[in-house]
Amino acid sequence: MAEIKLDVFRYDEGVDAVPHRDLVTVDLPETTTVLDALEAAKAQVDGSISFRRSCRSAICGSCAMNINGVTALACKTPCNTVTNENGAISVDPMPNFQPMKDLVVHMDPFWDKYTRLKPYLQPADRDADHDRERRVSPEDMKKLVAVANCIMCATCYALCPVVSVDPAFAGPAAIAYAYRFIEDVRDGRRDQRIAQISEDYLWLCAHCYACSYCPKHVDPHDRIVDVKRAAIKDRVMMNERGPRHALVVSKTIKQTGMLAETEVILGTVGRFNIVGLLKTAPLGLRMAAKGKMPPPFVKPIPKVDEVRTIFESLEVPVS
Repeated sequence: MAEIKLDVFRYDEGVDAVPHRDLVTVDLPETTTVLDALEAAKAQVDGSISFRRSCRSAICGSCAMNINGVTALACKTPCNTVTNENGAISVDPMPNFQPMKDLVVHMDPFWDKYTRLKPYLQPADRDADHDRERRVSPEDMKKLVAVANCIMCATCYALCPVVSVDPAFAGPAAIAYAYRFIEDVRDGRRDQRIAQISEDYLWLCAHCYACSYCPKHVDPHDRIVDVKRAAIKDRVMMNERGPRHALVVSKTIKQTGMLAETEVILGTVGRFNIVGLLKTAPLGLRMAAKGKMPPPFVKPIPKVDEVRTIFESLEVPVS
């Protein structure tokens, strides 16, 4: 047995003006999970400690919380792997959510964005038009297996710095689930789904890889890239700055082996968008004052052909 110290975030929105913390100690094997330690603390020390949990088997996703600064499933996290330098385990509600009571958060923003996707199949024809169920080949199903494992725990959403800056961003889980239907051959609303997720700020993703940590290995970041590829391939909302930016970045790197920043600004804003270009002028002036103006022309690097070969082998769109 070991003495496990839990440094628990405490807050009740109906009572408290500001949150506080309680240090709770329980005696349990050091290999016990954080969720079991919380259960013991609630049963033995303070019955008012509140948190969500259900399956205790990393299936339901209910017990996602911030453990020593990292959002994870409490039922999947052994205590002896997360003890901090003070010998305690800090337990907090997930970031990017409003706390409701202790470790319980308001999930409405997350579910609202998920619901906007209409997360169910919408075939182009009726079931009555088929003599048998709609079948999917093993090859087509391989693309969907990983993302279908998503348990909607919102870990990736809590970890996303873009959501922190702009709550309008759909978030990694919603975009990954959009991919699940966009690439399903049984669905008949591919373009509409791509347009919907694009309107929900698909292109705000900064590709920081924060959402790469996923307890079910869905890897939402790669699915975000896949959805962006699908949007460009299907030419959906190509007049928006997001897809234009992606294409001009790819184009300049393929041409020169480097990022031509001046060309990126012109390509993203629009060469003939006088109003848009004037809005970027103050940024250009500040860069010039700091001696950081990019060169107007970029020469190809040595062996640029090798860079181009990479683009061609990966079939990266550049126009």
